[in-house]
Amino acid sequence: MSNLNIRNCRSSLFWGALRLAEFHSELRPGADIVCIDLEDAVPPSDKARAREALAQFIETHEPISNTKYIVRVNACGTEDGDLDLKMLLKAPGFISHLLVPKLESVVELEKISQELIQNDSSLNLLGIIETPQGLEFVSSLTTLQSRLQGIYFGGFDLSNSLGCEMEWDALLYARSRVVHAAALGNLIVIDSPPPFVDDSADQHQLKAYCLKSKALGMMGMVTKHINQINTIKAVFSPSQAEIERAIKILGMYAADPINPIIYEGKLIELPMIKKLQKLV
Repeated sequence: MSNLNIRNCRSSLFWGALRLAEFHSELRPGADIVCIDLEDAVPPSDKARAREALAQFIETHEPISNTKYIVRVNACGTEDGDLDLKMLLKAPGFISHLLVPKLESVVELEKISQELIQNDSSLNLLGIIETPQGLEFVSSLTTLQSRLQGIYFGGFDLSNSLGCEMEWDALLYARSRVVHAAALGNLIVIDSPPPFVDDSADQHQLKAYCLKSKALGMMGMVTKHINQINTIKAVFSPSQAEIERAIKILGMYAADPINPIIYEGKLIELPMIKKLQKLV
């Protein structure tokens, strides 16, 4: 099985399946995850054509090293969702995960997990929490023994369903609940794309948005724009200064794990030691 963890989920580039002819290995966008989208990016009348494009891409594309390829399939239980799953069970190629949209049912998650197991598939699952029902049962989903390895926060669809604005404060409770559920299941958790397009060289607005997401516990962020990837990855990666600080403190702890550690005027207790060990 191909696993995702906090080191390789910082940036997720979503790419419509009907645009795969424009995606070349030479492009090398640098995203940790490339998500090929069969759902929202494809009109209902073009689903079959999108599957054909994906099949050809899997057959001919040279995967970019250090990049995970996943596919957002259509909703489980729909005709297109079933056809997507059938195709990817048969020939997953370098695809490592299926991204299940509108995940909201334990029964649904169990069913697709069992289908992967019964077909001896190496595919794993990711899910998007983007409905009120999904938010209500997210902890049950993340703690279920299944092929689920991570959760995406679907802020746009969720804000529409809730009738709230696609703004940080309006979605703070929902974001926090998804982060909490992911921690319960020890899963990765990835934020929805920023609600703006930054085409300029000035990335301050994007950086500030990512920092708020990271502070809340998100491990990465979605984007549909290649020019946002480097900023997203930089924010969700520890800086050299953070790493050096962590190493110094951990060295102090290793030398004397009994007495309290004071570093830069602050008391460093065991929970912080564990956090620094994880960072390093």
